[in-house]
Amino acid sequence: MEPLLIAIIFLVVSMLLLSVVIRGAIDSSKLTKQMVELNEEMRLLRKDIQNSKHIVDKRV
Repeated sequence: MEPLLIAIIFLVVSMLLLSVVIRGAIDSSKLTKQMVELNEEMRLLRKDIQNSKHIVDKRV
């Protein structure tokens, strides 16, 4: 019974370690940082479009 318990504990620890390594790789990726910047730019552009929409309507 003890070898089974040790194997389960080892499996859980190795899965946690693997998830930490993968998470670190994703967080340090340049692509992730570029996506964050792109999302921020899209948010600002949408805000600008909403603010300038009434100006476009008045001109037309």
